[in-house]
Formats: sequence, structure tokens, C-alpha cells
Amino acid sequence: MAREAMSSSAAACALQHLPWAPIYTAIKGGCSRPTILPGFLLSSCLATSPPGDGRRLRFSPFGFGPSAPAVGRVFGTVDLPPAEIMSRALARCPVPPFLRLRSTVCDDGYWMGRLDHQDWLAPNEVLKVFANIRDPSLITSVFNKACNRRDYKPSEALYSLMIDKLACARRFSDVEELLARARTEKFRFSDEFFYRLIKMYGNVAEHLQKAIDTLFAMPGYNCWPSTKTFNYVLHMLVCKRQYEVVHEIYSSAFKLGVTLDTCSFNILVKGLCQFGKFDEAISLLHEMPKQGCQPNVTTYSTLMHFLCQRYQVDKAFELFERMQKQDIAADTVVYNILISGLCKEERVTEAFSLFKSMTSKGCYPNSGTYQVLLDGLISSAKFMEAKNLVSIMSTEGVRPSFQSYKLLIDGLCSDDCLDDAHHVLKQMVGQGMDFADSRRKPNFTGKIAVAAALTVMCIIVLKQSPGFRGTSVFSRHEIGVTHVLVTGGAGFIGSHATLRLLKDNYRVTIVDNLSRGNMGAVNKIFSENAFDAVMHFAAVAYVGESTMEPLRYYHNITSNTLTVLEAMAAHNVNTLIYSSTCATYGEPDTMPIVETTTQNPINPYGKAKKMAEDIILDFTKSKKSNMAVMILRYFNVIGSDPEGRLGEAPRPELREHGRISGACFDAALGIISGLKIRGSDYPTTDGTCIRDYIDVTDLVDAHVKALDKAQPGKVGIYNVGTGQGRSVKEFVEACKKATGASIKVEYLARRPGDYAEVYSDPSKIHRELNWTAQYTDLGQSLAQAWKWQKAHPKGYGSA
Repeated sequence: MAREAMSSSAAACALQHLPWAPIYTAIKGGCSRPTILPGFLLSSCLATSPPGDGRRLRFSPFGFGPSAPAVGRVFGTVDLPPAEIMSRALARCPVPPFLRLRSTVCDDGYWMGRLDHQDWLAPNEVLKVFANIRDPSLITSVFNKACNRRDYKPSEALYSLMIDKLACARRFSDVEELLARARTEKFRFSDEFFYRLIKMYGNVAEHLQKAIDTLFAMPGYNCWPSTKTFNYVLHMLVCKRQYEVVHEIYSSAFKLGVTLDTCSFNILVKGLCQFGKFDEAISLLHEMPKQGCQPNVTTYSTLMHFLCQRYQVDKAFELFERMQKQDIAADTVVYNILISGLCKEERVTEAFSLFKSMTSKGCYPNSGTYQVLLDGLISSAKFMEAKNLVSIMSTEGVRPSFQSYKLLIDGLCSDDCLDDAHHVLKQMVGQGMDFADSRRKPNFTGKIAVAAALTVMCIIVLKQSPGFRGTSVFSRHEIGVTHVLVTGGAGFIGSHATLRLLKDNYRVTIVDNLSRGNMGAVNKIFSENAFDAVMHFAAVAYVGESTMEPLRYYHNITSNTLTVLEAMAAHNVNTLIYSSTCATYGEPDTMPIVETTTQNPINPYGKAKKMAEDIILDFTKSKKSNMAVMILRYFNVIGSDPEGRLGEAPRPELREHGRISGACFDAALGIISGLKIRGSDYPTTDGTCIRDYIDVTDLVDAHVKALDKAQPGKVGIYNVGTGQGRSVKEFVEACKKATGASIKVEYLARRPGDYAEVYSDPSKIHRELNWTAQYTDLGQSLAQAWKWQKAHPKGYGSA
């Protein structure tokens, strides 16, 4: 049986306040395609106001825009359209020397010959030669030729130009060769040179260790790093989540002669919060004054954001009060964080009161403030309050998202408030309807079409009879909407994946328990729905049970996969995201496991999954197939939905074979007398199995990214894990801490089909899909899952 669902929640507003992070400004209007400029050579930043907003623009060496800092000599204020603003701004920017020296002559031999000139060669002439060399492989030899002249010595400008060109060509070995020569000749570079070099290693070469080595090598060039350069390395490591290395760099500040500032500590606070070490982050508030620094609004907003993300908004307010006692004025970002946190905890009335108090504190809401509060009101079914807020937003010139409009109209219709729904609909059309998907371009025809569709939706909600039959919206493809079939969508992982897809504005249809269906039923579902992709989760999935019922596992897993593949081929659905398992590897000789590790499963569950993979791979090799396939082999899944909407509730007869987290929670709840650990004599540190535990939120994120990156005719196979192995004893201790319960543990003989150690190497999925596990704190994942278990001791419907 298929259950159809449309997106039911608006996208969350991103709340980040990181002044040390690079700022990229999109210039709307006047450009038909993006223009890439060498940012390190420009002394001005560019920004524009929306056309017709009546604001004046300030030009200065430090910024360009309505809020540019009033520092330095201001060149003037003008009222110009965006295209003219951009052209005049660029005219005021200093042109990089090597761009001024570029010539239409493209022959590298001609430019190399200029170095044979017998007369004195001016430094700018040498720069012109290197600026016009097209082949980067010639840079080193041309440099040697220039250095052999008695009338020329290389300058920092020349080194910068050469390194920029070599980095663009990704010839990093040549860069190393140039730097080694400069060091031998005791060439002295400036801090700005090393700042750019470190950015090149970190952002272009993606070689963090080289960036770190460069920082420590600076004194060898008679140059000591500035606080700006030091902070950039810290921030780069935090962004790459290299938290252990961050502390090493921080500890080296004194040795490098760096004076830490507030920005340095803000970066550390951000890193510690991301790493889940909140107590250590808080301790920096006491450390900062000892280093001659004081926390600022960014310091506190980062800490408050961490707490609100973890449903600890009361603690966030304690920090808010502490900040005010220190005479640190809260900005709009702080209020947005607190309002968002209150809405997450369904304390919408308090959020609204905080919103109304902002202006009395000299702080004014922005579009993010309104949107977060609107989403909170809608999710709490306070549709009339949400309608009033939309009116306020219209007065202030702020447009709600398309998703919010849709959910609000739907809610008003369900409450039989058709006149109010019609009023909101007219506001929506009048404001141009801000589509959530930026790829959709609103136009007059689109406005009329969507308005008509929404009106029909209201009428159907109020008037439709049970016997109504018509063409379903799901039976046809819609431009800009991806329709995903989720098999096994009522299961633990499938339900979390469905929730994430809905949040990201996918259209979702769930099919569950294919073992009770047949090919005819599945074909009927495909015939009545225009699917763009399939996420195939449907399968029995317990290692212990598979050793007791092997034939059931072989039949269920392989036949389900055959059924889905045949239906996809028959109905021209060409994208498959397949849920596989690390059990296909068996017990490898070496760790960590990579995707090319030999598959040698040792239990029926793993063997059946490998058979299913082979079926899929053989099908993709056939001439009839142009299918995009992504196979995700994931490790031990834990955790639950961070917002508390979903959790794990296995059938009672499967508790004995279920995941270890479920058994721990059962013991903590008193459902079972204690925890039975199968095997304490494995060749590991403490004698128990070692596993890689992946949070379900990270897992579904990997599925969505795989869906986004899938390409026709190509197959991607990825391990989905954290890359960290944790023993069962370690897991149990973390579970005791998360539940606060004293869990009795009994050690029994090994379970057939289990293996001693298994953990992943997730490098490939990070490199190709840009995916990294975010929820790596074992205790935090278990605490989140325990929160749901406590609220639902007997599964769904028992809260």
C-alpha cells in the first residue's frame, strides 16, 4: 500500500554569525553570469542593495554598500542602478599589475626571448613576461633564465605572480621548488605573502598539512605570522573539522610570537561547539581575560546557537543574561537564535514575546527573524497568529517563503477559514511569490497557475467527498519537483529519510513491507505515479535473526531488489539509491575498510545483501540500462531525529536480535532485566567487538547527497561511517551515562556470524559527495535516542 506525502515543513533558517569567515557577495542585476576576480588583489569588497530600495551606497577602501564602515577616506555617495554601480566600482578598484601588463601576443617563445634583451631589464618588464606566459610548465625554466641575468633580482611581486599561476594549474611541486630556492637564497617575504600562500594550500590544493607547515616555516624566512594569518589557519582547521589539530596550533601561539585576540577565541569556541565539547567552550570565557581579550556578541551567539540546537534554550537564556550584565549589546542574530530555539521547543508564545521586545532593546528584526517565527507559528498550528504576522511582514517589506505560504493556506483551509486563506493567497500573488527553489523564475503566468492550484487545493480540502476520483498530481512529472519512491519508508532508517526528503521539498511516496506484495501490486504503484528516483530500504535487517532464518533473508532481500529493478526498468525510472551494509565485507584482514576491500560476508544477511548488489551491478552493465546507481554500505546505525519526531521501535519479537542501543534502552526502561553481551573474548583491547556507529541523521544526509550527485549510466559505491571504531563496552558505558540508569551486564558466548572489528574509511564519500559525519559524539546520539525512547516506552502512539 502506498502512502503519498507532500512536503510538510519549511526549510530552517540558517543562523550563523561568523565575522572571521570569508564573505562572498552576490551582485544581483547587471551580470548575466558570474565573474571571477582575483580577490586577494582587490582592496575593496563589492555589494549592492536591491533595486529601488532608496538607500545610498558608500564607497571606501574598506567596503562598498549601505553599511560600509566609516573608516578611511570616503570617496562619495551616489544613487545608481546596480549594473552602473558595479562598473563604476570596478573602475575605482586598483587593477592588478600583471593584468595591466597582459598582451594580445600569445607566443610563449616571444616572451621568453624578451629575457635575452641585452639592455637593462626593468622589474615591470620581467613581470610582464611572466604575466604573459601561457604554459605553466615553463614558469620554472623562465624564472631560472631571469635569475641568471646580472641586472635582475626576483621580487616578492614576481614570486606571488608565479605561485598564483602555478596554483591555478595545480602544479604544487613547482611551488615547493620555488619556495625551497627562496629559502636557500634567504629571501625575505612579507606576512601577506604567506597569508595568501596558506590560503592557496588550504583552499586550492586542499592540503591542510602543507598550510600548517607553512605557518611554522615562516620564522625561517625571517617573517613572523600576524594574528590575521594565525587566525586564518585556526579557522581553516575548524571548517575542515580537524579539531585535535586546532588545539596544537592554538598552543603554539606563544612560540610563533602571535598575540591572540577575540577572533582567535571565537574560532576556538566554534570548533569546540562543533566537536560537542561545550564545557570546554564555556571555559574559554574565563580564559579570554587572562589573555587580554574580552568576549563579544559573536562569542556568546556561537555558544547560544549550540545550546538551542540541542534543545537547551533555558541555558542559552542564562548566557544571554550574562552577556547583558557585561554590557554586550545583543544583535539581531542573537535574537534569531533564541527565537528559533524557543520555536523548536514549541514555546512559540515566549518566542513571540521576545520578538516584540527586540525594538525596545534597540535591535530590529530582519527577514530571518520573521521567517523563523512564522515557521514556529505554523508548526504549532497557530494559523491566525501566523496570518497576522504575514501582514506585518508585508508592511515591513519582508516576503515569506513559498513553502510557508503554502503551509499557512493549507492550515487555514483545514480550520475552515476560507476567507482568511483567500486573503493570504491574494497577498502571496501580490508579493510575487518567492519560490523556495531558486531555480524557478517567478512570472505572471506562474503566479496565476499556482494561485489557481492553491485555490483548488482549498476547495478539495473543504468539499471533497470520499468517492472523488481524478488525475493525481503524483501521476505526472512536474518541472522542478523530484518525486522519490521510498521502499521501507515506515522503517527506522526509511522514515528518517522520508522526513529529510520532505524537509528538502522532495515529493515522497512510501511503500512498506514488499514481502507481502507482488509484482502486480508494485507495477500498479509505478503506473499510478511518475517517479524520478527510488530509495530502496525495504529488507529484513538483523544479523542474529538471519542465522536462524537464512532462507527468509535470501528470499526477502534478493526478491525485493529484483521486483524494484524490474518495475523501474518497465517504467523508465533511472535513479536508484540502494541501502546496503558493511556486513558484505565480512571480517577483513586490515582496517579501516575501504570500498575496494574484498567482500567476503560470513552471515546470511551480509551474503544476501551482496547478492542484491551483484544483481544491481549486472543490470547496470546491460545495454538496456542507463540507470544512475548509488550503493551505500553503512555501518551500525544509532540515534534518532534531532527534533524528536521519530525514533526506533522494533517489533517485540525482534528486540533480542535488534541493535545494541535498543537493548540498552530496554534495560534502562526495565523492559528486560539486563543487557546480554555476546562475546567478551575477541582479540580487541577490552575483549568486546569494535564497531563504527553512525548517527541516523548523518546517514540520511548521505542518501540525499547521493541522490543529488547520481549521474545516468554511472555507479557509485560508498562506505557511510565515521571512521572511528568503538568497543561494545565503551558503547554500554556511554549508554549508561546517557540514560542515567544502572544497567546490569551479562557476558555470553559469541553470536554466530559476528566478527571482532569493523570500522570504515569514509574518505571516498567525503571526496566525491562532500559528505562528512557531523554527529560523531556517541553520548550525544544516544542521549537524543533515549529522549525519544522515554517519551515512547511502547513505541509509536504511546507518548
